[in-house]
Amino acid sequence: MKSANQLYKESGTTLSFKDWIEREKSKGVHIPNVEANTEMLSLLGNENKTDEPKGNHMVRNVLFVVGAVALAYVGYRYIKSKNTQ
Repeated sequence: MKSANQLYKESGTTLSFKDWIEREKSKGVHIPNVEANTEMLSLLGNENKTDEPKGNHMVRNVLFVVGAVALAYVGYRYIKSKNTQ
């Protein structure tokens, strides 16, 4: 019996593995070991999804950079003031 991966490769489809599995399931085709791999497929489908809206990643990165620059400036001013005394 061939694995789901072997059947996918032999199909020559341009669909992603997850989409191909879903299409085959909807056609009623039995694909071996799909039930065991359902959790893995859901992870593959959700790899870029988070609970946050997309814009929050950029805001968080900008705030991190601004904070790092502010911290560096405060450190620079502190060291400069210690050296002038």
